[in-house]
Amino acid sequence: MKRIFKKRFSMMEVAGLLSILLLGIGLYAWAATTVPYSFTAGSTAIATQVNANFNTLATAIDSVDSSVTPDQIRDKFYSGTSCAGNGANDIMVKVGPLCVDVFEASVWSNPDGTGIQYGTASDNYPTGVTAFPDSGNWTGKVYALSMPGKFPATYITWFQAQQACALSDKRLLTNAEWQMAAAGTPDPGTDDLPTDCNITPATGKLTTGSRSACVSKWGIVDMVGNVSEWVADWIQGYNSDNWNTGAITTDPYGNSDAIIGINEGLPADGFPVALIRGGDFNSNAGAGVFAMDATHGPSFSQNLIGFRCAR
Repeated sequence: MKRIFKKRFSMMEVAGLLSILLLGIGLYAWAATTVPYSFTAGSTAIATQVNANFNTLATAIDSVDSSVTPDQIRDKFYSGTSCAGNGANDIMVKVGPLCVDVFEASVWSNPDGTGIQYGTASDNYPTGVTAFPDSGNWTGKVYALSMPGKFPATYITWFQAQQACALSDKRLLTNAEWQMAAAGTPDPGTDDLPTDCNITPATGKLTTGSRSACVSKWGIVDMVGNVSEWVADWIQGYNSDNWNTGAITTDPYGNSDAIIGINEGLPADGFPVALIRGGDFNSNAGAGVFAMDATHGPSFSQNLIGFRCAR
């Protein structure tokens, strides 16, 4: 890709070269590439400077991660399709009018995905003065990021997931939006262990993007299996002695807020349930793009439930 120039350039030639350089700089800004020389109107660009800039760009092109697809480059830089996350550690993709997290959310103490990671192996969200409690009524901030190769956040309630998205200038997907983003994700009903969606109990929770074939037509990974995902919608709960998490009869945080008209006519009013989508690593053939769990209130959490965000 490298070309050596051995002459001085006319202003017309310099203009053309600048256009190419600007395109290259914009395209490979993703790789944080900076060319060594910049040119101003009226100045003369000499061959060694232009060569140095082209050589820098060529090196950046040659070193681009092979997993970056043309569609991802297009979505990042072309007007009307760009979907920038909150930095290099936060990867989103265009889904119709939305930007959606490519990876299941991991939760961090810092907005750039550094510091303490929460909810991977225990319910270790902050407590005390800077708390991020199950109710979502936080006094300390945490941040949801879409990062490859990280264990997704679990042990998180719907309230916490909603606030982690909001603190990252995002939100939970609606049920309909989640369905749109999941389109085309393979739903084989089995798990070959290396590439299919992670739906086998023996494997447990895997890091995001571990299964190469578990990708939707939009380029979003792990929407089937691994961990199931909270979506924004609540629906009327049901009453059952077998599922106390789906038959909460009062506000789970002991407040006196009125909840009227839910499960009217049954022995007790049930608290609304929050929808969970996709299935998890314990679901086997029950996981899939149409899998939906409507048995848990928004105050519930466990190691099987995570989330992702959109904007």
